[in-house]
Amino acid sequence: MKNILIALLTASVAASASVVADNQKALQAKADSANAKRGVEIGGSIRAVAQRSSFSSDQDNRGMNTMPDVERNEFVSADLSFGFRPYESVRANVIMRLGGGMQEYFAAAAKTLEAKWLNVEGNIGKNFYWTVGDFRSAISPLTIFNPGIDIMYEPTIFARKRHMAQKEQLLEGNKRNFQGVNLQFRQEIDPMVGELRAEAFFARVNRVSVLDLSGAEGNILPNDSVAGVSLASATDKWLVGGNIELLPVQKNVYVGVTPMLIFDNENSKSYVYRHPVVDDVINFNDYERQEINPYEYGPQNTFVLSARAGADVGGLVKQKGLSADVVVEYAMSVNKQKTPAYVNELGLTVPEAEESINGSALLATLNAGYEVENSWSAGLGIDVVMNDEKWFNNLAQSPSFFAQRILNSDKDGNTVKYGVNSPLYSTFDALYNYSPKFSPVGRTLGTDDDAFFAGQSESYNIAPYNKNSWGSNVYSAAQLALINQMIDPALQSALPNGLATANRKGFRVSLKGDWQNKIEAQALVNIFNQVTPESEAIDNVSYKEFGGGAKFDIAKFAGLNKAAEVSGSFKRSENTVTPKAGTEAKITSNFINIGASFQFLPRLGFTAGFQMIDTDYGTSSLINPNVGLDVPFMKSNQTHWMVGFDYVVADNAWLAINFGMINVKNDYNLAVVGEELRNLPDYYYTVDGATTFEHKFSQAIFEASINVEF
Repeated sequence: MKNILIALLTASVAASASVVADNQKALQAKADSANAKRGVEIGGSIRAVAQRSSFSSDQDNRGMNTMPDVERNEFVSADLSFGFRPYESVRANVIMRLGGGMQEYFAAAAKTLEAKWLNVEGNIGKNFYWTVGDFRSAISPLTIFNPGIDIMYEPTIFARKRHMAQKEQLLEGNKRNFQGVNLQFRQEIDPMVGELRAEAFFARVNRVSVLDLSGAEGNILPNDSVAGVSLASATDKWLVGGNIELLPVQKNVYVGVTPMLIFDNENSKSYVYRHPVVDDVINFNDYERQEINPYEYGPQNTFVLSARAGADVGGLVKQKGLSADVVVEYAMSVNKQKTPAYVNELGLTVPEAEESINGSALLATLNAGYEVENSWSAGLGIDVVMNDEKWFNNLAQSPSFFAQRILNSDKDGNTVKYGVNSPLYSTFDALYNYSPKFSPVGRTLGTDDDAFFAGQSESYNIAPYNKNSWGSNVYSAAQLALINQMIDPALQSALPNGLATANRKGFRVSLKGDWQNKIEAQALVNIFNQVTPESEAIDNVSYKEFGGGAKFDIAKFAGLNKAAEVSGSFKRSENTVTPKAGTEAKITSNFINIGASFQFLPRLGFTAGFQMIDTDYGTSSLINPNVGLDVPFMKSNQTHWMVGFDYVVADNAWLAINFGMINVKNDYNLAVVGEELRNLPDYYYTVDGATTFEHKFSQAIFEASINVEF
């Protein structure tokens, strides 16, 4: 009996051990499957900013502007990215954004939870890939592209702020964000014929939406009645197209063609009833039927065809250290515009008409470089542009940067919507600051209906809205025309719509050199002209930019084991209008950047940056932006400095505490005065007979920020 009990006990222990081992193997197999092909993948980013900005101007010594001098923005955004893969060939992706204002910590309604990104993707075999839902695309500068701003050797302390503002809008380089279907096919044929790539896409660019024409959200110029003021769409706007590319000769030669059609679906056209406005007076006793956005030219129907060819010369030559490639792209656009029926001065009805406007664009790009291993390297980039004035492709021309007033915007009141011509505008404020949900204050302290109505601003409703100069909007022709009248001359003068900018001919050249990864230097020259001046009174419009910069890695020079570098750059921009009769008009702008970063502990460091923009508008108003501009600028000087400490974990993971100042001085020409003086501050006053006015203001900014991407 004893032997039997021992045998049974031994068998039970062995069986238990076997079960445990089997369970461990099964769990390990499931973990391997989840980590490899099936399961859930989690990533994302966390951004948190606590910011205090105080406004001051010695010229408001009478206290006429009674709006708050201090603005506090405290918010947290967490983008949690989930990838669900139930099968090896199918994956679902969702980015959930959790947001909250730290100033409204105890207000449950102030918290946000939304799906910012949602798609399902998969593959069939090894050659076919598909996506349904949100996707990104950037094919070429003349087809699908999201042009941005390039700042040479931008100080790290500022570059981080811009990175956070762009990530808040889910921007990824020059890629555009779409919603729709994307199909891709790849087939390797043989080394000489190369690889065939085919892509088809069908996406919604905009959809029918009713937006308040007096609200800051969704409008370029709230409460205005000129073409392009609203981003609301009366119809669904769609994109359908494809892209075919062949890479023969061991992928060292490239040819491609991209046909696209951007169109408004007129069957989805919708209307709304609003109070009519007569002579700027709202008639609250009546309604009239209007299009959702009455400030558009008409439905869009644009066909774009692009053909490209290029070669990797370095790959063909196979010279060690040599890299060289050249690409030539030609694109044409056929933009159909409808003129609605109308009654002429004779009382006759003129029927609806349709006109096709044909445009073309040409871009040639050369990149060449040579590198001696562990010694030095040099690179050259050349872009040659020839785009006529009728060329139109809003998928490549819509800029990702549209300058907006951000911090202390309550001080502007009715003028904040005018952007670069707002009296308190600063380029640095527009570039680097943002607030996901800002709640403006009323302009009066009353609580009855009359006081509430009077407390509204002409620039926005008293309601929360998003303040950010960055985005991935695809603008209509009317909206683009309006935005191009509100560009920042220090950043967007030559190519406000990127390399696809219409009515441009010229070239840009960039040089870059490096010595042992210790010294890096760059230089650029951009020269462009308008193909056809927009006015018959103008003979020529030219744009010139030139500059250079360098970065020094002090740590490598001194043999230190902690990071230490300094950098600096200078760029000069010139915009010259030569009339057929009279004196030429010129805007010149100088942009200086100086940055430094030093690490004195394993992860703790010190960063600092200084920027200055000095702009001379001359004495003529021929080339000043005219949206909201009543009194011409003469000169503008902007300085921006910031210092702080940071704790860096990785490239895009840091904690920073910074303090900085923005100082602005604007000189105005009072010899040309409008009726409203819209781009002068509300505390403006001057002595009788004065022909100029100098306005100074400053913003002191203290901020703590966290950015973690995982």
